[in-house]
Amino acid sequence: MPLPWPQMVLIFLIGAAVGSFLNVVIFRFPLGESVVTPRSRCLSCGAALTPIDLFPVLSYLALRGRCRHCGRGFSPRYMLIEFAVGCLALACVVFIGPSVYAVSVFVMSCVLVAIMFIDFDWMIIPDEMVGILAGFGVLLNLLGIARAEAGQLVEFVEKSGLSTMAIKLPASLVGIVAGAGLFLAIGWVSERLLKRPALGGGDIKLAGAMGALLGPGYQFLAFFLYAVFAGALIGLVVMALRRKAGGGYVPFGPMLAASGIAMLLFPGELTQLVMQVYG
Repeated sequence: MPLPWPQMVLIFLIGAAVGSFLNVVIFRFPLGESVVTPRSRCLSCGAALTPIDLFPVLSYLALRGRCRHCGRGFSPRYMLIEFAVGCLALACVVFIGPSVYAVSVFVMSCVLVAIMFIDFDWMIIPDEMVGILAGFGVLLNLLGIARAEAGQLVEFVEKSGLSTMAIKLPASLVGIVAGAGLFLAIGWVSERLLKRPALGGGDIKLAGAMGALLGPGYQFLAFFLYAVFAGALIGLVVMALRRKAGGGYVPFGPMLAASGIAMLLFPGELTQLVMQVYG
């Protein structure tokens, strides 16, 4: 059943408020600053921003993207992140349904949004955020709070003479090893072919974390292929723009994060699409 519009507006505003907090995290975390204190301030005049200045999306539109104290313009990226995270909150409830898993997907998606912009701005993927994703993957797998492959065990069978031994491990743990191992191998081969580093350590760790969330099967393969496809499209554009500014390196983390968000929201549908194309 579709949600009543007042509930949809409320969910969107809650998500947008989280997006406003993510803007603080994206700006302060790489600098080693607290994401709680001090209060947000205008970078031009130093005036503390009040709730009327920080109301998600609407404050930016009402103030025409400017500080009401000094008139300095703010980047529209702040509003766009708030709007996108609000839409993410709605998508989690609409497509997954009101559940603990929907909340979990929203939290994980928010972490991926932070990773996306931090890596784009600073070329780093914080270990703390990767650890949160991996921890969520292991916890959801062990508790069975997920769809599709939730709580799945991967069985390894070894035959020795007339006896058979089997070991069952959580799919999330196997996914960490498989995801990080695959990217480590790709990075090693690419570095020797291209004579320069192709994947950073953060990309490898993020791949391991997504392996914990998606498992070591077809969902992770779909995640990888969508990230490569997005990288091929976005990378060409960004590289062309950055060459004009004297640089051409494009981080792969934002593509991994975008693909990860899509796979968390539509794991079955996107995996099936890949199976139809490559099957």
